[in-house]
Amino acid sequence: MKTSIAQSRYLLLLTEPILSGLHDAHLAFEPEPGIKTAGWLVGHLAVSADFARHLCGQSAMCPAAWRSAFNPGTQPSHDSAQYPPMTQLCDAFWRVHNDLLVAASNTDPAVLAVANPYAPAREAFPLAGDFVAYLLSSHLSYHLGQLVAWRAAAGMGRLRRSDALAA
Repeated sequence: MKTSIAQSRYLLLLTEPILSGLHDAHLAFEPEPGIKTAGWLVGHLAVSADFARHLCGQSAMCPAAWRSAFNPGTQPSHDSAQYPPMTQLCDAFWRVHNDLLVAASNTDPAVLAVANPYAPAREAFPLAGDFVAYLLSSHLSYHLGQLVAWRAAAGMGRLRRSDALAA
């Protein structure tokens, strides 16, 4: 778990410029067919990290209503009225991810040694701790990469690693 937490901390250092400049007009904007919307991506990352917190024994930070919009298997809406404001999504992203780092660090290993309750991922991640580690690192990096691609397709310019490290 320590490695996944360290990876997550590093990814979060790179995240500020990725989220920078996102606003409500981007919530449901699909710059090219098949690219998930920025609103869905930020919301999905928040609820997914909140689920990881749940696996660590923590209570939900994201509103329950967000699950029907952002859980795995949901599709981005092209109606921005279906989403909370972008500032609220970004604030939740930061609060939940920062709390997850603490929760994962402090969780009793016995809590993480139970079977992964999320059946679709159980074969790849049989234990809750395996899934928390994935959500901390690989899942976060995958969807941050989608946000970088979204920004480029939306004409917001390419991000360089130095942009992220300077933030």
